[in-house]
Amino acid sequence: MSDFEIRKDGLTLEIMRTIAAPRQVVWRCWTDPELLKKWFCPKPWSVAEADLDLRPGGRMNTVMAGPNGERIENAGVFLEIVDGERLTFTDGYEENFVPKANSFMTGYVELSDSADGCTRLVWGARHTSEVTRDQHLEMGFEEGWKAASAQLGDLAAAIAAETPDAGLLPDFSAKVRTCLFFSEKGEEAAVFYVSLLPDSKLERMVRPDPNGPVLVAEFTLAGTPYMILNGNPQEQPSHMSSISVLTEDQAETDRLWQALLADGGEELQCGWIRDRFGVYWQIVPEALPRLMHGDDPERARRVTAALMHMKKIDIAGLEAAA
Repeated sequence: MSDFEIRKDGLTLEIMRTIAAPRQVVWRCWTDPELLKKWFCPKPWSVAEADLDLRPGGRMNTVMAGPNGERIENAGVFLEIVDGERLTFTDGYEENFVPKANSFMTGYVELSDSADGCTRLVWGARHTSEVTRDQHLEMGFEEGWKAASAQLGDLAAAIAAETPDAGLLPDFSAKVRTCLFFSEKGEEAAVFYVSLLPDSKLERMVRPDPNGPVLVAEFTLAGTPYMILNGNPQEQPSHMSSISVLTEDQAETDRLWQALLADGGEELQCGWIRDRFGVYWQIVPEALPRLMHGDDPERARRVTAALMHMKKIDIAGLEAAA
């Protein structure tokens, strides 16, 4: 579909159009780096590189390549992520909210369901000043974003045509992953979990009903793949399976312990803790296996005895016992 509207309001420039594909497919085109590279830059320019870390403070870095060898690097971060609905990003920060000296704009994307399985796209930019807004207009904002959003529409429509269930079914990125079965609050848990550790991100969420709860949440924790299957009240987590995290020092141990304990978590013995969703974790400082393994069985016995009196593991206490 080619219908579009352009809005120019103060420091805001915005394009709105309808895309003939389900909202989850359009969302994938925005959040999958390989798909983003296929449409984000109007031809004859292209996106040579795309590095996305889909979390607030995570990277949104792209490299634009021109037909005559030009190369433009754009580095920024995500500010807001509402799965399947909204992205907000800016070049005012580097990863993990490190401020940059100069900012050009803050961008945003809003997706909503339209008639006949289509998606309404609102894509805008809020500029820091009239100067940067006018620069954007002179750079060809209107024609450039029209062309890029048309490319997005063509790509999303092609994906939807090739895989009619693409907006409903998860496209797993890992062959093997651990599945956590939740009765409810699977989406809330996934968002919380990826905030705990570096190299963690939400990959995708699946909603059979666009206005209903998440059925599948796919994510990684410190590079390890997980998924949450949501909506079975008969199943409850147990200590027979747990997430074990090897921490570097006491500071990381304390940080994770307090985060998992918040809002209804429960401390258990020997580094075990149950979070507010009922999932069991083991928060294990690397000092524990280091002190227990070796050729001194007496030291291992003393460290084990000290561990038995701990809930959160105290590295200083282990070292004193050793």
